[in-house]
Amino acid sequence: MRDFKQEKRTNRRGEQGPVPPRRRRIYNRGNQWFFITRKNQHHGPYAHYTEAEAALRLYLRRCGIIKVAI
Repeated sequence: MRDFKQEKRTNRRGEQGPVPPRRRRIYNRGNQWFFITRKNQHHGPYAHYTEAEAALRLYLRRCGIIKVAI
């Protein structure tokens, strides 16, 4: 898993100016994993972090935010 506290905040490709606040998209409650969208929609539960991560990538692809599920 990624350590978000240690991550350096940098602009994304094409962004300029101050770096906006970022938050984790994948989180857990108990033994279940979820992801949250910018529209504050919570998706899940998933049994494992990797399942939530894959579902998030699929969601982003379906929304046209990314072209290929990585």
